Amino acid sequence: MTRITLVPVFWTACALLALAGFAKLHAPDSARASLALIGIHVRSVAIRVIGAAELALGAFAAIRPSPLTAGLVTGAYGAFMLTTLRLLAVDGSADCGCFGAASSTASRSHVILNAVACAAGIVAVVFPPPGVEWIVTRAPLIAAVLALGTAAATFAAYAAFTLFAPAWRAYGSRSA
Repeated sequence: MTRITLVPVFWTACALLALAGFAKLHAPDSARASLALIGIHVRSVAIRVIGAAELALGAFAAIRPSPLTAGLVTGAYGAFMLTTLRLLAVDGSADCGCFGAASSTASRSHVILNAVACAAGIVAVVFPPPGVEWIVTRAPLIAAVLALGTAAATFAAYAAFTLFAPAWRAYGSRSA
């Protein structure tokens, strides 16, 4: 039962990883600048390679989940979490670099979201969920709800990464 319960959470983490990779392929500058802030100086081509790896890993882990792919997803989100913590320590208003041009300020919410995705990956190492082909074996209504729900959760997580921190800061800076 844990394997099935994990499906939308793990697929969302994989989709978000692939989306972040795709964004870095097209707009590597914010990730490059974020890494430079914490002392890691790389060329844009390196960010594009990382983006391609994120895209490939997110897609492959969703299609063929295994302890290995789940472990790699866990490692990616663990690295994101540690990078975000370092960014917050260096400059509390730094761009996270997560989603290319759509990135926003690194925040504690980023750390929490990365920790949740990391935890989902850890559970998936122990209980690998079925791959996306599993959805075609479900009843059409269940498959549609699962697919739409996962897509909505992915968009919500993307919005939480890119919109939540700036919106919260804007709300908190209002004059009474």
